[in-house]
Amino acid sequence: MHRRSLRSLAPSWLRPLTLSSFALGGLLVATPAHAAEASEAPATLLDVSMQDGELTARIRWSAEPEDLPEEVEVLSYDGTDTLTAGERVTPKAGEETEVKLSGAVQEPWETGWAQRLVVREAKGRELTRQPYDVSLACEDEKTCELTAAPGISASREVLHASNALQETLAVIEKEQDGKAFDLVHEVARRDPSLFGEALTHAQGLVKYGAAEGCGCTWEASYARSNTQGTGLGAAHDVFARPLATNRPSKTRLTAQGTSQMTLSLRCASLDWPRLQLVGIKQPGGVVKPVLLPQPVYSTCAGTCSGRFTHFARITGAVSAVSTNNPFLDGSATEQSKYHLGNGLSPLLNWTESAPNDNTFIQATTAYNVGSGSGFVQTSGEASYNYNGNSSMGVPRGRAQGGYLMAVQGTVACPGGGLYPIGRAWDIATTMGNETFLNDGVTLFFDSL
Repeated sequence: MHRRSLRSLAPSWLRPLTLSSFALGGLLVATPAHAAEASEAPATLLDVSMQDGELTARIRWSAEPEDLPEEVEVLSYDGTDTLTAGERVTPKAGEETEVKLSGAVQEPWETGWAQRLVVREAKGRELTRQPYDVSLACEDEKTCELTAAPGISASREVLHASNALQETLAVIEKEQDGKAFDLVHEVARRDPSLFGEALTHAQGLVKYGAAEGCGCTWEASYARSNTQGTGLGAAHDVFARPLATNRPSKTRLTAQGTSQMTLSLRCASLDWPRLQLVGIKQPGGVVKPVLLPQPVYSTCAGTCSGRFTHFARITGAVSAVSTNNPFLDGSATEQSKYHLGNGLSPLLNWTESAPNDNTFIQATTAYNVGSGSGFVQTSGEASYNYNGNSSMGVPRGRAQGGYLMAVQGTVACPGGGLYPIGRAWDIATTMGNETFLNDGVTLFFDSL
């Protein structure tokens, strides 16, 4: 793998695509699309993390060499959309690459904790992107280091928080019942591992919330989990095929995943915070002293009321190759569901199985909803049974899943002081349809 740092980089572009659909009550439902085989994404960002103090991306390249450019650029942008670092990488078909972006994360307390990675061709065409959230992991109250994890996209005034932090805050707020408490220390008392994230969250509340009186802020919480060990959540690629073509073998592979996203309105009163000097470790062993706020916090009823509009797409593909017709030696099944809020019945639910090679796209829009929460659940399975005779063909099965979720919250506050609209969205896919999903988010928000 060949890499070199970038100094000046041109902007990316998006290719417009469309989807045929029809309206049904409050829902927008797309008919399934059928194709010989779904295309594989040229590049898939499997994970984002901090290793040895440097931002590190794990990328999987398409197994088809013709899908790959000779060289790509891996770029990082901070919360102000300023380019912070970049590397040029030579992709290798079917392999994974770990890319370190030296100096990518610099003073996020100034430039924003929500940042993003982009992989694009050297000529400018964007291949994939991944928002990521920077936070702190702390040894104690005075020494911390930067961390990073895959996140979701949101309008700039929306604060990002993990589901774990939101759930802990909800428990504390219920127990305190409107009484004031030290936000950072009360969170850390219940879950010491959340101390660093509570510090970053408190800084966002002070920046976007009211210093006195009852003020409200938009917050986005999210969680991604799966059985494949990636940061893709409900998106996956299950590919079962013989590793050697000169001997019999059989395999059955499975994957399950969930992605959750919630946009909410949090109303609180913040007493003017005390500032805590925290030493944040930098690459090379340097410790940078930073003053971070630790506010006294209390919930308040507020006078703001909000409603939400949701949009979701689930996409998937199955393909299989047989060797002894009419016996099926390769198989695949893909199932995907989208739920709104805590609803037990999914708004979208689709299952597709091979032997026929199929792709599907299902979409829904829900208006004027009281909850800003939605989640996608997927399950993929692929298998093959090979007799070891390649002259008869080599079997395989493949199941791929992807999704997008988007939500817009609209609020009315008689006293003002709050951004009237908050937006959040999440996209993950292993197929070559990321541009299509990104365009779907743009069209959804433009239609509101």
